[in-house]
Amino acid sequence: MNDERQSNTHSRRTNYSYIEEQNEARTELLNSKVNQLKHLAVQIGEETKFQNKYLKELHDNMDHTDSLVGQARRRVILLARSGSWKIYLYLLLFALFVFLVIYFLIKR
Repeated sequence: MNDERQSNTHSRRTNYSYIEEQNEARTELLNSKVNQLKHLAVQIGEETKFQNKYLKELHDNMDHTDSLVGQARRRVILLARSGSWKIYLYLLLFALFVFLVIYFLIKR
């Protein structure tokens, strides 16, 4: 009976150490996954900063382009108010020429 107790105690210790080994292995795996997620979160943060910077630059460029288009529109309106029909004709012919050049370049 004494042998059975020692065997039982030894078996419990073996099971306990096996469970401890499994816990350690799973803890290491979990730690690895947490580190991967941390690295991924840092990369996402860096990409977000880059994209925000890019969007700010794009917004600034669009504002600049909007102001240039507004200036050009005011100039065209000023020309239209001057009453010269020749300017409209030249503008129309120039636009048609540009369209045709682009069309033939794309068609090649």
